[in-house]
Amino acid sequence: MKGAHSIRWRLVGALAGVSLFTLVVVGLVFYAFLGGYVLDRQQAQLLDQAVQVAEQVQGLDESLPAGVAGTKVTTLLLRSQLRALPTGAGIALFRGSEVVAKAGSLPFRQPNLDRLRVRGEQLGGVKAGGGVIESVVDSAGRQADVLVAAAPVQLSGDTRGLVVVTLARADAFSGRAGVLRTLLISGVIAIGLAVVVGWALGAWMARPLRRLSSAARGMAEGSYEKPVAGSYPGEIQELAASLETMRLEVRHSEDSLRGFVASAAHELRTPLTSIQGFSQSLLDGTAATSEQRQRSAAAIYRESVRLQRLVDALLTLSRYDSHEFQLSLASVAVDALIREEVERLVQTGLAAPGRITVQAESDSRVITDADMLRQVIANLLRNAVQYGGTDPVAVQVWRHGRELMFEVANGGEPLAPAERTRIFDRFYRGSAGRRVDGFGLGLALVWEICDVLGGRVELIDNGPSTRFRVVIPVDTTKTR
Repeated sequence: MKGAHSIRWRLVGALAGVSLFTLVVVGLVFYAFLGGYVLDRQQAQLLDQAVQVAEQVQGLDESLPAGVAGTKVTTLLLRSQLRALPTGAGIALFRGSEVVAKAGSLPFRQPNLDRLRVRGEQLGGVKAGGGVIESVVDSAGRQADVLVAAAPVQLSGDTRGLVVVTLARADAFSGRAGVLRTLLISGVIAIGLAVVVGWALGAWMARPLRRLSSAARGMAEGSYEKPVAGSYPGEIQELAASLETMRLEVRHSEDSLRGFVASAAHELRTPLTSIQGFSQSLLDGTAATSEQRQRSAAAIYRESVRLQRLVDALLTLSRYDSHEFQLSLASVAVDALIREEVERLVQTGLAAPGRITVQAESDSRVITDADMLRQVIANLLRNAVQYGGTDPVAVQVWRHGRELMFEVANGGEPLAPAERTRIFDRFYRGSAGRRVDGFGLGLALVWEICDVLGGRVELIDNGPSTRFRVVIPVDTTKTR
């Protein structure tokens, strides 16, 4: 996983993108609400300052003589109070429409007193005032919005005055730019942290994936010996477990395939060697007499039939492995099918009359594929006759719920524990198989067919006899 398409870079991009998107959204929302918040705060501050200055001017005006000296002291007072206001603010003391003293910037010569009185909110009688926004023309002739707060004041000689505090709206919003800069700096830091965290998190997530990728490459190169081991986080552990299961299955399949090829080659070699030898005797004249030629031809025919049976069995197994089959379902009487196969064994001379006994319940009908079930029965009966010596073979058929069961039991030499675990493997014949003609595919076919029919075959470990039990559903259509 290299380049821009790696998990690490995608995670870094995702976290940085989410951080940037969040920053933009929060910035826009914050910028929209910040304006109103700043305006309200500045209006409240101007109004508080106007009321405070009015109280101080009233007390000061009563103790100062009228004239230039009093005006200078009042101006100094206003300048000192101006320090508590934002940059660009102005304070003025009006007596009627006349400016007595001022400090800072005053964007108009005379406030709209009627508008202030109408908009002003009474806060404690004559010592309180109000705050509004006025649209004025400044000294440069430009239209500007100005925040104005005014507080009435009682001057000496029963003269009423007005303390006016002003602040241009643009200056009131100047503090918002500082907040936005802080927000921008914080956002850049957040995006940087997101990139660092994304890089570290991507490396942490990619490390176990690289280990699994290395194991997968090893399997792709044909190496299935090294297990997929280790501890992985969360769902990656499930992926590792699935990969290990796949490794074991593929390894088992490869071992089975190698064994299958070796066994098939061995089984094919025997009839081919016989055919080659007898045909050679016919070609070079070794079989000189008519009787010898007849014997050679019979041997060739016998081995070719054996070879045909082997090829047919291999093709049947291959068809079941690749699921290239079509079930032909019909109602079948299992006991009748068993008796037909018993009669066929007797007619071919493989079983003596009366050696195989069949005991069945009255109702043994099932809905299944008759040809496939016939192969199961034929292989089990042939296996029992061949490996059971001269002992009798007993077949029992009964129904249990929605399943039909039948057992084939024979005597002969009991199976060793090691043989029981491999009895259904392909080409496995056991110790008794050396004395009996066969390929070791009969029971493997039984296993595959039972699985296709939705049932199973079991080797019953009970007593000296060898018993195979087949369990199939009464109605195969309900299991598919």
